[in-house]
Amino acid sequence: MEFEEKDLAAKVFHGKKDKLLYILELSYKKYYNLLYNYGLKLTNDSELVQDFIQEIFTKLCKRENIDNISNIKIYLLRAMRNIIYDYYAAQKDIVSIDDMEFLIPDDAEVFKTFFSKNDEELQKYQTLLQTINSLPNQQKQILYLFYIKGLTHKEISEVLDINPQSSMNSLAKSIRKLRIQFGQISEK
Repeated sequence: MEFEEKDLAAKVFHGKKDKLLYILELSYKKYYNLLYNYGLKLTNDSELVQDFIQEIFTKLCKRENIDNISNIKIYLLRAMRNIIYDYYAAQKDIVSIDDMEFLIPDDAEVFKTFFSKNDEELQKYQTLLQTINSLPNQQKQILYLFYIKGLTHKEISEVLDINPQSSMNSLAKSIRKLRIQFGQISEK
């Protein structure tokens, strides 16, 4: 069953446990892939990401209500980011999530498959990935969330715990660097 964000919000606010579990089940089905892919960008451990998704939904199921969640998608993305941060913070070597590498795969074989007939396009794509990978982690996350996942700057700011203007500024800096790399504008 497909559902809209507004329908979800309307049903969630009723506060009945059976309805809550139903909504969480729908949310799990709808957002699992989004959470999984985002989690893999923050840590390269597939099983760990799957465990984190289960933990997020298990905690939500134990709550009496989720009335204070206005946007479940943003809540889940932020929960994924936080649970990964908490996991690494609890490890012996404390790592800030801001220092963690945001992973953009650069598998040459995949590129060769897509661009097998055009070496120039392959070279441009590899240069693009190298440039993206040279960006600070937060800028990579903003590019990913904005262009790949289609989040707004307001939503990105909620996920990354920054203000919307910072999201816009970071995206603009990223785009500027990419344009400079590809010679569309000169470096000033």
